[in-house]
Amino acid sequence: MDLYCEYLVKKKSKEDALRRFGLIILCIFLCILVLFLGFFVVHAMIAAVPILIAAIIFGTVIFSRNYSLEFEYIFINGSLDVDVIKGRAKRANLCSLSCRKIEDMRPMPRNFQSQNKVINAIYDENRRGKYVVTFFNNGENVGIEYWIIGH
Repeated sequence: MDLYCEYLVKKKSKEDALRRFGLIILCIFLCILVLFLGFFVVHAMIAAVPILIAAIIFGTVIFSRNYSLEFEYIFINGSLDVDVIKGRAKRANLCSLSCRKIEDMRPMPRNFQSQNKVINAIYDENRRGKYVVTFFNNGENVGIEYWIIGH
């Protein structure tokens, strides 16, 4: 019998929402600028206006996907995998560790400073229940900062 537990959570961040809003405002500004230049300043550019506007909108959609993050925590038989999914398309493994390699696990202090490599897998900065896990990975001391669901 295998023990399997999986959580998929969407990151909630005010900074990411503000960045997406800024990208949309920039997109609108650039589209208006291209329309203005195409119709009133450089008349030879009129044929390229639809292509430039489509490219601006496409670029905005592509860049805004980077601010849509989801974290997936998978626990299988004593092994913990933490993945980040960008734009519901790209998956990257943040870390994989055996729970036997965990050296220390405790609630995260308010002014957390670490000398180790820190992997930030917190999906909601405003929630309580943040933990720091310190473990050895290939001889390197690594710290993971994450939020445990249900606390």
